[in-house]
Amino acid sequence: MIPDRIMRKIERCLALSQSANAHEAGIALRQAQRLMAANGLSEQDVAIASVTEHSVSAQAGKTPPRYLEALATLINAAFGTQAVYSVSLDEHSHLIRWLGQWRFLGTDGASQVAAYAYEVLQRQLIRDRKAFQQGLNKRIKRATRIRRGDAYAEAWVMGARASIIPMEMSEEAVAVLEAYTARRFGGDLKALTPRQRGKLRHHDFTAVREGFAAGRHVQLHSGVEQERREELTHG
Repeated sequence: MIPDRIMRKIERCLALSQSANAHEAGIALRQAQRLMAANGLSEQDVAIASVTEHSVSAQAGKTPPRYLEALATLINAAFGTQAVYSVSLDEHSHLIRWLGQWRFLGTDGASQVAAYAYEVLQRQLIRDRKAFQQGLNKRIKRATRIRRGDAYAEAWVMGARASIIPMEMSEEAVAVLEAYTARRFGGDLKALTPRQRGKLRHHDFTAVREGFAAGRHVQLHSGVEQERREELTHG
């Protein structure tokens, strides 16, 4: 394990190597190369070291519903991150109960912001879905209530997506995240197949329209900042 101070020094030297001052850039690059050679590091090793992980509860079990997978995808698009879904057994439960979480991977602090944004929007999405279901006719079947709630939530995410500007990621940034993922998880990662609630029926499309309209009012970045301000106020 390379000490953090060495990694930070190499990163600073590589940053200075981009200086407009050719003499300064040359010195910084040679210093970075010497440090990397002394510690057996490649440029990819240094780049991978800049990737961080931040986890957040998915409020789901072994298999997340499709609307939460869609929300994680939206967050990735907004902040230039990748999300990995992982599960663990609830040690505090007497029954076999799985706890799911999203691990957001990113550089330059993106993973922390992405995890926080996901947590904020997930809370709002679950609250809106529950409120929608409470407004349904009390006599409808439980399966119908769940199906319409899921339809509402998926449309909510679609509406929210319309208000974000996807982050443009360079080929280098994508390659770094892919290399980090391969090194971190090896061949253990599998394609995620989220849980779905069956085909929609005619009356379910009211849920789709209402969910999309509600999602259109979501302001991703301002919503996150509002949460931060509220936490500071209550703290």
